[in-house]
Amino acid sequence: MILQSRFTNALKDFKIWVVLTNYLAALKDILIPRICFVCDEKIPEGYLCPKCLDKIEFLYPPLCPFCCGRLNNKKEKVCTRCAKTTVPYEKLICVTKYKSPVIELTHLFKYKNYDFLVELFASLMIKHLTRIGFEPYGYDIVTAVPLHKTKLRDRGYNQAGLLAQYLANYFKIPFKDDIIYATRESLSQTKLDNKSRRNNIKGIFSVQEKLENKKIMLLDDIFTTGSTVKECAFGLQEKGALITIITFSKT
Repeated sequence: MILQSRFTNALKDFKIWVVLTNYLAALKDILIPRICFVCDEKIPEGYLCPKCLDKIEFLYPPLCPFCCGRLNNKKEKVCTRCAKTTVPYEKLICVTKYKSPVIELTHLFKYKNYDFLVELFASLMIKHLTRIGFEPYGYDIVTAVPLHKTKLRDRGYNQAGLLAQYLANYFKIPFKDDIIYATRESLSQTKLDNKSRRNNIKGIFSVQEKLENKKIMLLDDIFTTGSTVKECAFGLQEKGALITIITFSKT
């Protein structure tokens, strides 16, 4: 009888707790409604309303494997420009086109301390990689384009590193953030032309570890001219690595 009474009381307490929890959740939605991060439309969950989510443009083949530019036909393997150059990586995969709402979300993620958006970015990347038939198995390491320690201290986190950790955990591949370093602080690449971008990050990255025949997945947030990821890939390639570059977006 004593045990039954305790169980009954505990059940009543649990029901009261559930009611209070639901009440507080409903009150929170009224006082602090969840809104779309781009258009401010009220939404029941997530970070984007259905309209903004549908505006995200994903990049599907046929694409150039070195710049993710659109190929004219399926018979063309590499774009005309990349056919004349040599790149230090095996392939590049860019998930989305850099336009609204990706622009607004990336700004929040990169500069406004919205680090929790990694969940949205990484989930979109994983879904798209699955759709295009990307094979994650066989990779030895997942890493990211590093930030210089000064910039990392100011920003508080490396957005590319967060994406790399998320994908590494999902694909069950070891994540390492200590194989490549930024040896000096560079200027922001945002307002620089192509030549200035290359000069700005020339020789900035250092790789200390031997990576002979290691397959590496290198993550970054945005691919513009490719100067940054190429400089990283050169350093990794010199140590014997085979590199696949994956970015969330391409301008």
